[in-house]
Amino acid sequence: MSTEDQASDQIVVLWDIDGTLVHETRGEGSRMQMRAIREVLGVELERPGFGAGATERMVWTRLFDHAGMPVPSDLSSLEAAIDRLYADHFLAVPRVAIPGAAEAISAVASAGLVNSVLTGNGRPVSRMKLESAGLDASLFDWGSAFFGREWSDRVEMAKAARARHPHAVIIGDTVNDGACAVGSGIPWVAVGTGGHPREELEEFDPVAWFDDLVDREDELIDVLRTHGLA
Repeated sequence: MSTEDQASDQIVVLWDIDGTLVHETRGEGSRMQMRAIREVLGVELERPGFGAGATERMVWTRLFDHAGMPVPSDLSSLEAAIDRLYADHFLAVPRVAIPGAAEAISAVASAGLVNSVLTGNGRPVSRMKLESAGLDASLFDWGSAFFGREWSDRVEMAKAARARHPHAVIIGDTVNDGACAVGSGIPWVAVGTGGHPREELEEFDPVAWFDDLVDREDELIDVLRTHGLA
């Protein structure tokens, strides 16, 4: 795969994962984080409301703020617990790939574009989600990806991705992906695979709309090349 320096000169496809490549389990991330807090710190926290697309760092902050507790300066033990909980969970309840996802990923790699991710999860969980669903994680350049474990704001994360990857294109299924695109200036492709209404996503001016990715590889590559080099 491309090195980080080489990726900046290529078209980098920043895939969202949940709802775009694998079927989503809503609320799963915050539940895992609450379990990690209980196991590592012995504290039972109440779950505040979270909008879809909250990053891992944002969830940590809101959980502790809601409880009136300071966010631990070192989250490494909690992050390790999250990764272990997910690994156990996916053994029992594997994720399911969205139809067309495997073929789309393969087509991007075969076309010489870079598969990467822009996601609210951390790197280990992101990879586990793909592998659990039977998708080939080796087709991704993980060194060029951006993860919500390090970012509390998705738009700021997308801005950093834009600065590093001037030829990036986001592919996603939610208004959060659209907001990342608008806020960062990265063009984006909206897909209907997550069940979000087309009219809702089109408010964020996607460069293309796909109801799904089944048998759309050639069209998708054309869109990515056109707008990644614009």
